[in-house]
Amino acid sequence: MLAAAKAAIYAQVAKAKLIYNKEKETYKVIIAFNVYERNKKGDLKFPVQKKCNYVSGDLNYETLQKDVANTIANAKKVLRTDNIVFVD
Repeated sequence: MLAAAKAAIYAQVAKAKLIYNKEKETYKVIIAFNVYERNKKGDLKFPVQKKCNYVSGDLNYETLQKDVANTIANAKKVLRTDNIVFVD
């Protein structure tokens, strides 16, 4: 029974999005489980950052690829899921 409950937790799919902050010229990764609605353009609507399950700090463009990989690895541990999918 415990193994089935643990498998159910790890089976949840989290949606992730990379956001650009024009004022600071930095990026941020936001991750949420409750992303189901779409806007008029057809893009997924993420909740405000306050209601997201995980929000990274500011990431610089120069080290963006490395920082995103580290952020996703940390988010997998914190959120206890292996299924994080980037969306547009």
